[in-house]
Amino acid sequence: MYGGAWCNTKHDCENRKYSYLGSSSHMKEAYFSGILSSTKTNNPDFYNWNRVYVRYCDGSSFMGDVEEIDPVTNLHYRGARIFDAVMEELLAKGMKDASNVILTGCSAGSLATILHCDGFRTLFPGTTRVKCISDGGFFIRAKDLSGAKKREDYFGGVVALHEIAKRLPSSCTSRMDPGLTPLFLLNSAFDSWQ
Repeated sequence: MYGGAWCNTKHDCENRKYSYLGSSSHMKEAYFSGILSSTKTNNPDFYNWNRVYVRYCDGSSFMGDVEEIDPVTNLHYRGARIFDAVMEELLAKGMKDASNVILTGCSAGSLATILHCDGFRTLFPGTTRVKCISDGGFFIRAKDLSGAKKREDYFGGVVALHEIAKRLPSSCTSRMDPGLTPLFLLNSAFDSWQ
């Protein structure tokens, strides 16, 4: 899944609709590289796998679930429904029969990978090997250099605006051994959010 930050205010989300992060009218061509490359020398483990590049366009890591359309901006905060629709279509096209599947993303797409990993696993039979790779989507809860909690406040705005709280698991990781979750966290030292 694609990265591209988030929008935590109506104004911020409205600005996104004029960019490749918010409208298919402005999207650029996607290139498969790294783990998505079809070149055996560059990607010896996965070069011949089927790959799907899910365009990131909602500003909530595919977690928004607001029923009402904003009457002023005509924005739909329904990223979770986009994710569900994409998965439904891919399953219908044969993904349900896969013996191995990987859900991965970078930055905001990486956070989407973390947030959707458990639900993604439930889409497949128990015999299917399902893994999730989060590349640069682990955002630590810490104050910035000035002592402000800007990141926490920012994400609080994303959660509130997109009504994400209702899509999060009530038990979360406090009742599960993190080692049991098929999740691999990678994080670049060059990720400006960290």
